[in-house]
Amino acid sequence: MSLSRTSTAMAMDFRLEAEGDVAPESLDAVMTHVESDLRWADEVFSTYRSESWISRLSRGECGVADAPPAVAEVMDLCERFRDETGGAFDARSPSGAIDPTGIVKTWAMERARWRWGLLGASGWLWGCAGDVVVQGRGPVEGVWRVGIADPRAAHDASADPAVVSTTTLGTTATALATSGEAHRAGHIWDPRTGAPARHYAQVSVRGTDLLACDAWATAIVAGGKRTLRLALDAGFDVLVLRVLEGKVHSQQSPGW
Repeated sequence: MSLSRTSTAMAMDFRLEAEGDVAPESLDAVMTHVESDLRWADEVFSTYRSESWISRLSRGECGVADAPPAVAEVMDLCERFRDETGGAFDARSPSGAIDPTGIVKTWAMERARWRWGLLGASGWLWGCAGDVVVQGRGPVEGVWRVGIADPRAAHDASADPAVVSTTTLGTTATALATSGEAHRAGHIWDPRTGAPARHYAQVSVRGTDLLACDAWATAIVAGGKRTLRLALDAGFDVLVLRVLEGKVHSQQSPGW
């Protein structure tokens, strides 16, 4: 039995697909709690909400110690990934504002995903705006096949959804994160110049830690070839895409 549900929370769409005997009412109950978890994360971390803790912290109206403990946790993770990526992942915008957006979504997913285990499914896939995590058996020979979005779609609102590559999750890798132009143009900056990053149109990173994959995908978009080499040395599988003269050109690591 295969079922899927979609919902909107934390200002994004997420999708769950589950394999096994799962009662629809059980799925509805669990999704209600997951949505609540994601909305709370949005209220705390959204840079678009002037009253959020992260916005207040950025304006200097409060300290980390005044905020919920989750804020200190996320800021510590941002520092960790800044160090690991050689500064390419940076939670401060060129204007100096605090912006942990590069990992907040996957941090919120990881914080809430234990709830899917309550379904009793033999396997599930949770996808959220380019980031995917799986557990257990998939629908095709026990694995999950995941498509990589075409970054050109970001520049043509009338274009049908399309993929430029596929990858397998559920064997040696259980997480995939994608950053770049297909989801929101111009939102990643090069920390060395402060200008919007132009190294790659899109980067996908595959591994076993969704949060780390997300941070490295953002960092590679921001830092380019130098950061790509660091990611490969760290053992991640990486697919980078460029768009030149309207055509997509790809480069992938041997393990992709």
